[in-house]
Amino acid sequence: MDGLEVYIPDLPRGLTEHGLNTNLTPIITGRLGITEWVCQKHGQKTFGTVTFLHRKQGEKFLTQPRFFLLGQWVTCRKSRNNPDPFLLKSMRKTVEDLQVQDEEEQLPARDKKVTFEVRSLSCGHYEYPDGTFTYTTDIEWPIRGANNVAKFARDTLIITFESSSRPFRIEIPYRTIHEIIVAERPTSLTLTLWEAPRFFQVISDGNTMPQDLGSLMSGMRISVPTSGANRAARNRLSQLPHISGKHGEILGQSLVYRIEVSPSIFNSKLQQLKEKDKLTVSYFDFPHIWQSRTYMADGMKTFKELLNECYATSLVPFDVLFQFQALVQNGYLLPQTVIALLNRLCQMMRDARAKAPPKDKSNGANRHTSDLNGVDGIRKNASSSFPFSAGAVKKLFSQIPFPGPDVDASTFSPDEIWSYLEANEKDIREGTAKELISERIGQNLVMVYKVQVTPTRITLLGPEPEAKNRILRKFPYHIGFFARVQFCEEDGQDLFFNAKVSLDLIWNRFKTVLMQGIPIAGRRYMFLGFSHSSLRAHGVWFMATFFDHNSELQAYAKVIADLGKFNKIYSPSRCAARIGQAFSETPFAVDLKELGVDIQYIEDVKSSDGSRVFSDGVGTLSRSLMEAIQAALPQNRDSTTCFQIRWGGAKGMLSLDDTLEGLVMRIRPESMVKFESDDTRYLEICDMGNKPIPLVLNRQMIKILEDMGVSEEWFLHLQNHELKRLREITASIHNTVVFLKRQKVAEQINFSKFIRRLHKRGIDYRQDAFLCSIVEAVVLKEVRLLKHKARIPVEKGVTLFGIMDEFGFLEEGEIYVTFEKSKLPGNNYPDLHDQLVLVTRSPALHPGDIQLARAVMPPPHHPLRSLSNCVVFSQKGNRDLPSQLSGGDLDGDIYNIIWDKFAVRSSKREFVPADYPRVSPKNIGREVTREDMTDFFVEFMATDQLGVIATKHMILADRKPAGTVDGECQLLAEMHSTGVDYSKSGIPIDINKLRGLTSTQYRPEFLAPAPPANIIDKTMIVLEAPRRPSLEDEDDESGPRHHYYRSDKVLGLLYRAIDEKKIWKKDIHKPVDSHGASVWEQLLVYLKKKSMELGLFNWEARLEEARRIREAYDDAIWSATMDYSDNFTKGLTELEVFTGCIFNKSGVQTRRQRDKSVRLKDEYDRIVKWAEGLIRKKEVPPREDDEAEDSSECDSKTQIQGSASLQISHDDAFTTFELSIACLHVGTEKSNSFGRSNSDFQSFKLVAAQCALTQLEIAFAQHEIALGANLVAASAKPPRPLH
Repeated sequence: MDGLEVYIPDLPRGLTEHGLNTNLTPIITGRLGITEWVCQKHGQKTFGTVTFLHRKQGEKFLTQPRFFLLGQWVTCRKSRNNPDPFLLKSMRKTVEDLQVQDEEEQLPARDKKVTFEVRSLSCGHYEYPDGTFTYTTDIEWPIRGANNVAKFARDTLIITFESSSRPFRIEIPYRTIHEIIVAERPTSLTLTLWEAPRFFQVISDGNTMPQDLGSLMSGMRISVPTSGANRAARNRLSQLPHISGKHGEILGQSLVYRIEVSPSIFNSKLQQLKEKDKLTVSYFDFPHIWQSRTYMADGMKTFKELLNECYATSLVPFDVLFQFQALVQNGYLLPQTVIALLNRLCQMMRDARAKAPPKDKSNGANRHTSDLNGVDGIRKNASSSFPFSAGAVKKLFSQIPFPGPDVDASTFSPDEIWSYLEANEKDIREGTAKELISERIGQNLVMVYKVQVTPTRITLLGPEPEAKNRILRKFPYHIGFFARVQFCEEDGQDLFFNAKVSLDLIWNRFKTVLMQGIPIAGRRYMFLGFSHSSLRAHGVWFMATFFDHNSELQAYAKVIADLGKFNKIYSPSRCAARIGQAFSETPFAVDLKELGVDIQYIEDVKSSDGSRVFSDGVGTLSRSLMEAIQAALPQNRDSTTCFQIRWGGAKGMLSLDDTLEGLVMRIRPESMVKFESDDTRYLEICDMGNKPIPLVLNRQMIKILEDMGVSEEWFLHLQNHELKRLREITASIHNTVVFLKRQKVAEQINFSKFIRRLHKRGIDYRQDAFLCSIVEAVVLKEVRLLKHKARIPVEKGVTLFGIMDEFGFLEEGEIYVTFEKSKLPGNNYPDLHDQLVLVTRSPALHPGDIQLARAVMPPPHHPLRSLSNCVVFSQKGNRDLPSQLSGGDLDGDIYNIIWDKFAVRSSKREFVPADYPRVSPKNIGREVTREDMTDFFVEFMATDQLGVIATKHMILADRKPAGTVDGECQLLAEMHSTGVDYSKSGIPIDINKLRGLTSTQYRPEFLAPAPPANIIDKTMIVLEAPRRPSLEDEDDESGPRHHYYRSDKVLGLLYRAIDEKKIWKKDIHKPVDSHGASVWEQLLVYLKKKSMELGLFNWEARLEEARRIREAYDDAIWSATMDYSDNFTKGLTELEVFTGCIFNKSGVQTRRQRDKSVRLKDEYDRIVKWAEGLIRKKEVPPREDDEAEDSSECDSKTQIQGSASLQISHDDAFTTFELSIACLHVGTEKSNSFGRSNSDFQSFKLVAAQCALTQLEIAFAQHEIALGANLVAASAKPPRPLH
């Protein structure tokens, strides 16, 4: 075996691996010239090892085995152990990566650390006493000791200091720093932050180190256990301890941190910091002003008291108070500023009440909050006498900049803010946003308040569009008393497990919030419940008590009791899951009582011994009821025959039974009804099988298929086919258009058609940076999913809802696959009859999670032939097939079917499916309380290991010769099954079993993080070089910490077959000559020429109206950038909103980002539909889900032919065409700035241009009709009589 391991005894306990590396480098690399080696030292062990990639180099090192280390002689020897083969593979890969890395991509200046000695640390806020910009300290920490530093590492500022004899650490990611203000009297760095820092206390491990050795190690750049920068465990804190105990009260608002540093070589270090080119640095010496200053803690106390008073006296509507509290609590305005505004408003209302007739004096502002569900959309909710709506207040978020030396003091004065509010209210009253609210309501959405609870603060957001659920549907006039609460990291992401950090104090904080509730504007919102999906996303619903329209008090106990009977469920997790059914998103509901539906209960279908349930979670419905449901759904749902439902205490699927007559619904109580409930009037629809889902492979499926014998050729063929398609997308306009249409990018404006229209007029879209970025972003997303997630499309496959054969036609091992072939990309889909297929379900970890089945076709006129877009499983045999596929059932699970003959025939090995015993839920022996459920929620957040298990399974399946069949992999598959059930059983996985498995320090390369891709200047995408771990910044945890090796299995081959960087440079991001007239200048010239042909010269008269439309559109886009961002302080880019895809620089979205992307796409379609209606002066229908690849011509003809039916007159057609041109002209102007975001939105011109081109076609058609009519009229005139 190549490679050699060397053993080094007698090392100091406090020496870290980083420290050992620092001391060995001069000896091994400097003196011997050996570069391919790594050292390892574990925790507090007193020995370490050095592994050499090449045995000869190790033997060379051992020729001088004795060397001086940390003041003593150390003697090495050859280790008794052979080197870890995966460590050697990892070292080889590192060498290969270094060889291929371009020199220009190595940026040492950017990544080199800059360290300042810290003299003092404080947090505070900016204000303008007497009109002068200054910094006011709210809390200052006494600094002790000598090792207090502020280190600007690769991506994070790390401050380590000792205060009150305890070591602390603060981490501030660069992306959260808006600006650093440098002052020289005294030398200091004042940081303006977007969000709160991360705080830690460094925990001593109890092992002491001799004073002289500690000093020696410190002097040699070796971490000492008390310095705060070593590998000792840390406690994550929700605030930094201070003698006043007030840091937690103000840290959400005091987002300015000042670090006084040593003046020693200050300017030199500052220059190094600027050379990193990652931070905005400005210079300003703060004046010493002691008069007229305010303090955050005092201001917050007064502000909260005033909020309660305003709500109690009904002087200010709640939704207005909510926005004012959000402005303060989220750190946008000082409490003193908003106190002045509220006092002014309250006095106005008191004066108005005093002047009002006696009978009107009871009309308090809060009495009107139910007019719009208690959540303000525009204006209607507040009393007409109240000066401002919540919408006017919320708009301040887009108008308020950061305070700074260059920002005028008047910007933050109460009088100036008041003028903003007046202008905003005027815009709202005269504006057009009401139609957008109506559009959301028409799509069964409601506006819901959102709250984020982070380790340090609570922020108020929204209201934002939310799909209805049973609770919101029950209280349509009191939506404002409910709020969706997210527990997350400061940036909105999930809190991630880190072995170095204890989160116990954070979990305790979250538990306190769940039990004590959240005070908002005079109300206290308390825990209500959570759905299964929101549990995994760490989100819950809160509510405030209220009197409903029947004057009945609605509080937690009453709301839950009305849902059903839960007192016999003694498991907190199961009780929470059952209550959570009411929180499942159900956008549509059908009134069964009004329809007169006959509800029948039928038995489950079981195996002969009764141990297996073949009908687990599925019932049936008649054709008449199916058609009644279809009539209540949006367009393009008339082929749906399977529905995922919630009804009372029941959940599951309903499938069409064409033998039932009348309006009939059949429920199986044993498998479908989870709790007793009388709330059965409405049938709620969660999802439906209205179209087939294209099948894509994932890494887990690929590994099992490889173990079954499927050859690597099949996988490479599929991947190469998809890669070729992606690489050719930008090669021709036709390919681009087809791709954009399939991806449904900006579907409402038919963006793909717009690109084709430009091309037909000789205009190249690639001359515009924004249009280019749209295409590039979507292509890059697909390429990255292909490389980093192995999401390989399978044309000869499909994903469908699973149901049961109700008629007993299918034999054991048979399935019936039915779907609408026209709704899948591609063609030539065969009828699957008497053909072997592969069937599976995700997640698939056990080798038996993929099974072979025989697809058959029922005879014509058989009831099964009435079904569509589903896979039908047999009710015969000893065990149902769904349960063999990763423990599936039929209550809404989707299944993957592959009929590719090459894959099926090469599956030489079929493994016995797993059969895990059912886990009995945790039983506490009494009725479950609210506290039991909140305890479980926090416990789940703290102990959910599902992602860790899945990753470990992928690593071991790659490393073990037997793959997924290996015993450890099968144990992990079983643990994963336990983890999946944890949310309902309350039984977590056995962490000791997980720790007892093979270490996964070395990972296959396909699990390495993707090189970061960033959106620069809001539109341009930049693909960075791969990032290497930096030994210099070993305590900067932003970079990768795992070691990766070259995998020889199929997943490794697939990963290496895609050269992401080459594809980006050669095929996606192609340079285009942008000289000459821009896309928009060319288009305007064309449209103006056509308008002159029609005799239209008045488009300039429409400019003012066009500017109002653009301002309303940009406001809606800004709201979307904020509402759908994980991080409320930094919104999404317009590019993400337009494409309906949230960008993740790692290339792979989180689960929450995927869910939000779906909702974001729908929201953008709503915004565009509304904007089109404003420009074209008519209601625009939702765009049909048309899968035809080139429907541009027929679209145009349909628009023109339909103009008469839409009652567009000759004059109207011309007027809207002129307005469209005016809107396009306005769209080419720079947009208004949006407070802190400095966004210059560009997409309005796309919407306007598409409207203009459509209206041009209609106007010419109307013009031709008018000319024809004139000719007919002229020819029909009688001849003039002769005199």
